[in-house]
Amino acid sequence: MGETMIKWLTQGKWERPHDKMAVYTEILPGQRWGIRVTLLAAEARVDAIDGPRCSRYKAPRYLSAEVKPPSLLERLRGVSFEDKLRREVEAKRAVAASENAKRW
Repeated sequence: MGETMIKWLTQGKWERPHDKMAVYTEILPGQRWGIRVTLLAAEARVDAIDGPRCSRYKAPRYLSAEVKPPSLLERLRGVSFEDKLRREVEAKRAVAASENAKRW
């Protein structure tokens, strides 16, 4: 359960709700906001979350994003799925940091 699915996501906790899904939750100590990365087959969802139990339906883009495999043009430019995922994780970490700064 605690294994690392993506080697650079190490500050939080990995869970495996079932065989086809992995969920990474990262809320740093003393912080209210964090991120959640949900891996589903070839896609991922990255969310800025307000606490570990936070869930949203149709959240705005600045809080939630789907990461799909790279298109043909992206692959030709050398963009990988991991590149796209890393970019979204960093964007959502920035949102969480901004929200944490507002609250404290």
